[in-house]
Amino acid sequence: MQKNVFCWAMMIVCCAVSFGCAKKTQVAENLEAPTAVAAPVASAPVDNSGRQSSASDLRVGNDQMGMKTINFEFDSYVLSEGSKAILQQNAQWMKANPSANIVIEGHCDERGSDEYNMALGENRARAASNYLVSLGVAPESLRIVSYGEEKPVAFGSNEAAWSQNRRAEFK
Repeated sequence: MQKNVFCWAMMIVCCAVSFGCAKKTQVAENLEAPTAVAAPVASAPVDNSGRQSSASDLRVGNDQMGMKTINFEFDSYVLSEGSKAILQQNAQWMKANPSANIVIEGHCDERGSDEYNMALGENRARAASNYLVSLGVAPESLRIVSYGEEKPVAFGSNEAAWSQNRRAEFK
């Protein structure tokens, strides 16, 4: 009897932890004008093994389709001149491939609450989307999503890792 009670208690705890830890991904439908912008940061990210890898290692998927990732400053969704230059290249690729549907993923570093980072990631994706639309990219070919801090490309609690995680990716 005591063994059965223990098993049931463990199952309940496991279920509670599993469901309680799930995060929601928010998808933004409306594209609004951004009010802030940031600069790309060039530092080497660190992968799961602790090995430093180049930014090109992390972005090979985007580069193969002609799209490059942009980075942001801390607590910002302002597009820097460097980010705008990258977005201009991305826009050229999109206009040359009008049948492509692009998802712009907004990401954040681990600092800040989950809710704050989801909103910031959405603002980053929206800033990139709005700029692409201003360059002549069809808005219906773009969709934005925020992952907040859920999908880091660099692991560690330091500026080198954080700067790589503050980004917008194009899929």
